[in-house]
Amino acid sequence: MKTLPIYLITILLFPSFVFAHALIISSLDAGVTWNVEQSYTPFKLNDVAVSITTGIAITVGDNGTILRRDEEGNWIDVSPDGLSKDLYSVAVGISSMMACGEDGVILSSFDGGNNWRVLSDSDHENIDLYSVNFDPTHANSFLIAGENGFLFSSESGIIQVPDNSDFVTSSVKLCSGFPEVVFSRNGTIYYPSSGEIISIPDITINGSTSVVSGGGKFITVGDNGVIFRYSTENLWESIPSTTFANLNDVTYITWGVSACAVGDNGTVLFSGDNGLSWEQINLGTTRNLNAVGGNGAGEIYIVGNTVMSDLKETFNFFEMSSDEH
Repeated sequence: MKTLPIYLITILLFPSFVFAHALIISSLDAGVTWNVEQSYTPFKLNDVAVSITTGIAITVGDNGTILRRDEEGNWIDVSPDGLSKDLYSVAVGISSMMACGEDGVILSSFDGGNNWRVLSDSDHENIDLYSVNFDPTHANSFLIAGENGFLFSSESGIIQVPDNSDFVTSSVKLCSGFPEVVFSRNGTIYYPSSGEIISIPDITINGSTSVVSGGGKFITVGDNGVIFRYSTENLWESIPSTTFANLNDVTYITWGVSACAVGDNGTVLFSGDNGLSWEQINLGTTRNLNAVGGNGAGEIYIVGNTVMSDLKETFNFFEMSSDEH
């Protein structure tokens, strides 16, 4: 007789506990105080973005979930009907918004995130798209990054990077050209303007500061608490970390001054010196935190798992570990 997975047993015995809503934590005062906000979604959230100009916040997640924060601080479900693909990334530009995810799905919104349209393109329908980023100063200029070296630029169309790595995030400087740098999961760093490829060996990258300004440095984070910060002339310096937890994303709270990184098991790191040193802060959760986004002026949002998704990821980890033995 086959034994039920532990997370399925928990679902059967404690359904209300398991289906707790996905986690959203906010700070509107540059990290001085933090608040838990109600997401009202049973699906884990994978990314969050905040408009630099309007302050509109959008988060996306599994099963085609898209939530928009209204002026009263409520998160409203604006997911398009019939979409079940997982969404991995969202970006807010001057006049539009974009999201992307599983099996090449791309969505756009031109009304402040209230309504979303699915874009279809057979050129990338079987490619998982992990990141979308806007040029903050030019309308409708974007870069989408995905698996196997796939990049899709509004300027150049499809770019196939020879490295064939899974590109998961990108960074740009405000008012300084776009895109500037793209990061792959296995430590490859690609500069689209020059075509140069460098590599940081033996690391796994998960996220980066999507937009930097005010003297801010590019920062990227990854597994086992890894933090790298751009130094100069395409050189990246390893920054001492205060955790061995996997870090999933990083953003600036205030441009060039304070930054926040988030990761598994409720890990939250804070830097008050432009990413040079970090301290761990406790926000009272042990759930996996998947993304953090801010507007560079003190408004910041952290999104994460549901209880169910945490249980499932834990079970999958132990299942894979037992298979290895």
